[in-house]
Amino acid sequence: MRLAGHDNALNAIRLLLAVFVVIDHSYKAATGRPGPWVHMGDFAVEGFFAISGYLIAGSRSRMSMGSFLWRRALRLMPAYWALLFFTALVVAPLSTELTRSSYDWASGAGYVVNNSLLFTTQMGIGGTPEGVAYFGLWNASTWSLPFEAAAYVMFGLLLAMPGFGRRPAAVACVALSAATAAQHATGLGVNVTPDLTRLWSFFAAGVLLWSLRDRLPMSLTAGAGACTLVLGTLLLDRATYFAIAPVAVTFLLLWLGARLPVRVGARNDISYGVYLFAFPLQQLMAVAGVPSAVGLEWFAVLSVAVTVPVAWASWLLIEQPAMRLRRLIPTTPGPAPSVGAPGPVAWACLGTAVNGHAERSSGIDPTSECAASARQSPQMSPKGRSERG
Repeated sequence: MRLAGHDNALNAIRLLLAVFVVIDHSYKAATGRPGPWVHMGDFAVEGFFAISGYLIAGSRSRMSMGSFLWRRALRLMPAYWALLFFTALVVAPLSTELTRSSYDWASGAGYVVNNSLLFTTQMGIGGTPEGVAYFGLWNASTWSLPFEAAAYVMFGLLLAMPGFGRRPAAVACVALSAATAAQHATGLGVNVTPDLTRLWSFFAAGVLLWSLRDRLPMSLTAGAGACTLVLGTLLLDRATYFAIAPVAVTFLLLWLGARLPVRVGARNDISYGVYLFAFPLQQLMAVAGVPSAVGLEWFAVLSVAVTVPVAWASWLLIEQPAMRLRRLIPTTPGPAPSVGAPGPVAWACLGTAVNGHAERSSGIDPTSECAASARQSPQMSPKGRSERG
């Protein structure tokens, strides 16, 4: 099974996870209550962090900290800033037209400035949105971005430490999972701590599986086992889920990325834009009374349909051009990985090929390393036997 170039399904999986968030928020924007799948949004965000941990470990191993952080900033910040301007200059003013009230442009400017460093310190704009379940809140998705940026810095530093290999990565994953489970079971934890340990446990699981990429099985049995374990933990109490799920969920998502034939988003990754822009648009539709007019299920469908074109515009006009700026800071070699020799080409290529599009800011030609490996090594078939492509 080849995963060189864009031949994998990870971007499609991330887009599906973004759609999960949109569906979850549809019920909340319309009613103020969770939908029939209470933890759908949480699972999706955890999946984002799991995949990101795997990709980031591979990216960091190939470049210096400065080059790495520059590329992460280019991937994260321009679309986020575009979101702030889009909300303050388009969505919020339109909402006041619907409610026949005046718009506070000074508050709109404050919304952009006060929230510009990823931390949402101003929730609404001049009392908008109003007349909705989540009044005074324009975005319920951006709360996770500071945790992701902090994970880039923390794990970027850890991956540069001598000896940070499989065992330290496993210890970090287990410690974060145990802390999350304990906090959930006891109710302890101050402010952001439970979310920090929860999301970082999935990120650490991604780092761990990157360090074990030469040993990860790709058989149908392995995928079925991971799927059974994930579904089983979802049926258990949340504390047990947090203790067991990070590695299982991460492995399942990576396995699906390697096995599924879906290539949606392989070259144009709109998942981040869908995640960012959906909730302001949902709030605007809620102000307009769309949920009550069409029903909750159709509101969820319309939320996805309205968001995708905006996310596509964000990708073409903001995200893709911004990532071309990565060349302003030349890529210098990163720390020599201490996590073992490269493994089968299928998983080695997953670390490089996916970074070529899902983490396109790495500055690495996604095909060169995999193509060279393919000429030197046999490919692993789904059944684990060596075969040449």
